[in-house]
Parts: sequence; structure tokens; C-alpha cells
Amino acid sequence: MTSGTSTAPGTRSGQNGLAIASLVTGIAGIVFALLFAIVGLALGVVAVGLGAAARRGGGRTGQATAGLVTGAVAIVVAIVNIVIAYNILT
Repeated sequence: MTSGTSTAPGTRSGQNGLAIASLVTGIAGIVFALLFAIVGLALGVVAVGLGAAARRGGGRTGQATAGLVTGAVAIVVAIVNIVIAYNILT
């Protein structure tokens, strides 16, 4: 005879996978924008896209907004880093 309890892990309500992915990608984009500007730029663009999709699909969560902001910061830092490197190397 089986008991009425389930061994499957419960899911948390309110989590948005796109928002979390956007936030993580944005943070990684900022780090890479300082080290490798092209990679940071690409990660920033991905973070902005994921954050916009998360806000459109699942409401306006704080994680999605934070993903948008960190993605935008990564884009700006990467572009500034590219401009500085260009001016130094030429």
C-alpha cells in the first residue's frame, strides 16, 4: 500500500526562469565586459532580450527588471571598454 505523500520536489510559485536567466546573464555580461568586451557585449544583449521576454510573459518581476538593468550596464561597459582599447591601440 502506498502513502499519500509524494517524493517529487515541489515547485515554487512565482519563479520565472527567463528572469533568473536574464539576471545571471547580465551579471556574467558585466564581468566579461571588463575582461573580454565582445563577449560581454553579446551577453548584455542576451540579458536584455531575456529580461524583456520575462517582463512581457510573466509580469513585472524584480528579477526581470534587474536582468534588464544588468544587461544594459554590461552593454555600456563593453562599448566603453572597446572605445578605450581602440584609442589606446591606435
